[in-house]
Amino acid sequence: MKKKIALALTALMLVIPLSACGSKSDSQTTPDSSKKADASTTEDAAEEARSGALKLVLSASDGYSNNGQVPSPWLNRNMATNLMFRSLFIADNTLTSVEPDLAENYTISDDGLTYTITLKDGLKWSDGKPLTVDDVIFSINTALDTAVINSIYTSAFSKIEEISGDGNVLTMTLSQPYSSMVDILAQFAILPEHRLKNVNPLNLESDSFWREPVTSGMYAFDELSEGNYFTLKLNEYYEGTAPKIEKVTVSYVEDSLEAAQSSITDYIYGNGNDFVEGMEALSNFTSKQVDVLFYKYFMFNFKGVDGNENPAMANVAVRSAIIEAIDRAALASLYPNATVLNSGVPDSWDSYNGFSYTYDAEKAKQDIINSGYDTSRTFRICYYNNDQTSIDLINTVVEYLEQAGLTVEATLSDDATFDLFTTREYDMGFKGKSAFSVDEWYSEYVSIDSLFANVWGGDDTFDETINELLAATDEASRNAALEKLQALEQEKMYKVPMFTVGTYVFVSDDIVLPDGVEFCNPLFMCDLDYENWELK
Repeated sequence: MKKKIALALTALMLVIPLSACGSKSDSQTTPDSSKKADASTTEDAAEEARSGALKLVLSASDGYSNNGQVPSPWLNRNMATNLMFRSLFIADNTLTSVEPDLAENYTISDDGLTYTITLKDGLKWSDGKPLTVDDVIFSINTALDTAVINSIYTSAFSKIEEISGDGNVLTMTLSQPYSSMVDILAQFAILPEHRLKNVNPLNLESDSFWREPVTSGMYAFDELSEGNYFTLKLNEYYEGTAPKIEKVTVSYVEDSLEAAQSSITDYIYGNGNDFVEGMEALSNFTSKQVDVLFYKYFMFNFKGVDGNENPAMANVAVRSAIIEAIDRAALASLYPNATVLNSGVPDSWDSYNGFSYTYDAEKAKQDIINSGYDTSRTFRICYYNNDQTSIDLINTVVEYLEQAGLTVEATLSDDATFDLFTTREYDMGFKGKSAFSVDEWYSEYVSIDSLFANVWGGDDTFDETINELLAATDEASRNAALEKLQALEQEKMYKVPMFTVGTYVFVSDDIVLPDGVEFCNPLFMCDLDYENWELK
């Protein structure tokens, strides 16, 4: 089967156009000499900025758009945002045990409903303004209203019935127990109220704040070269141990593997075969495998709460026939250590309900006809990872669906969040989720989720059972909730997992790591003993 796929990929890559979904411009022009000079000058400046600095990148292949600003830490965290923005707590590499960070200490009432958190004295933002309980309250309230945010935050914070502050003490009262609240607070970055209080939460991610952010972490923002890079310097108001590395440069690149090959990054991560093989061929990087729930999955777009509907995908029989046409096990061979999934719960877990999606090309062809789907229309796939493994996968999916009688168009997005959740000019999206836990997979189904309500219409069918999962304090209750959620997701087929994939972190030999460092899921925050990292 691998040989057959490889041959198909070769043919498909010659004939399938990969256009940019939601791209800003389709025109291509030959730069004149003055623009070449400008590009050369910019690269010289970038090289100077990287000198003597920890080199990081934000890659288009990982879904980061080159939009001339610092990314918000409220959707996916990355090394750069982790160095700039702190949370109340900091997690270990398992993300399930925490120590205080901005907080001094905390207590939880016996009924699990009241959290009392005391902040450290004398905390300051990088502009010298006090960092207070008011900033925490503002951040949590804003998170519930903003348009672009990780579902783990809205799921947790929607359970807060009352939140208040008295001096350095924050008190939160929940409507029901939420077993992972402290773990989630260890991921949630606190933002400055004094800079953002007048910003419309719906526009928070695109606000001018991110062009010159005020920070709370080890580093303060230094300068921005729009669309190219930004730099960080030591935060003079950081009360903890200052890092040994005094400067960080974060470059926007098209491809993280090419960035490593060109020696413009010291730290990257990934999971595609081409990426991992390419990185392991570099003698100046060391690989570290990280055990995470990294899902690769399809999501169907059919009913937005904004009224933008896609009736072609509304019938579950259509969605079922499409999945039946795709050999997920064969696609898994494109990734290292991939494990095929049939729900958000891995098949090896005790709570797995035993359901399996079946690949049957001939049956799929007939089921598409029987479903009433109009095969004369173009079936649209949108994806955002531009690495070769993802391109190979999408091209193979196109072939599967064409064999089932569909006309298919695959489009590459240069702004994943906007294209998948706002414009939504697609039928099926290909997406990755480096999940905090299995809870995050199911939290995407919550009716109030600000992103996914735009593709599934704010359906509240999952809400009650998700609440049971998130409130469960014993294994039996948790497993019972997971079994019910699997039945619901397989009945609805809003999104369909393909597999989980192994994730690898690579660190260059220019970095000296302290003994005992264990990396965590790279899209979250944990204690990496960063203050003791050194440059050779």
